[in-house]
Amino acid sequence: MNEENPMKYALSFLLGAAMGAAVALLFAPSSGEELRTNLKTQADTQYARLQDEYQKGMQEMHAKMDKMSSELQAMANRAQ
Repeated sequence: MNEENPMKYALSFLLGAAMGAAVALLFAPSSGEELRTNLKTQADTQYARLQDEYQKGMQEMHAKMDKMSSELQAMANRAQ
């Protein structure tokens, strides 16, 4: 049985990644600075959207927790 050489796979992966990066740079439709600006703008937009979603989720969770707490308190009061 032949033993697989993990270094061969790692080297192949790294070579493929380097070639992919080189091809991407050659065919990029915009300059590096323009690309970085676009990426930063998109990242900032997505970050703001995620913050909004997080806040909405937290508000919903707190509302449900308050409702459950009230229901539990009402049940405890009825049991007494």
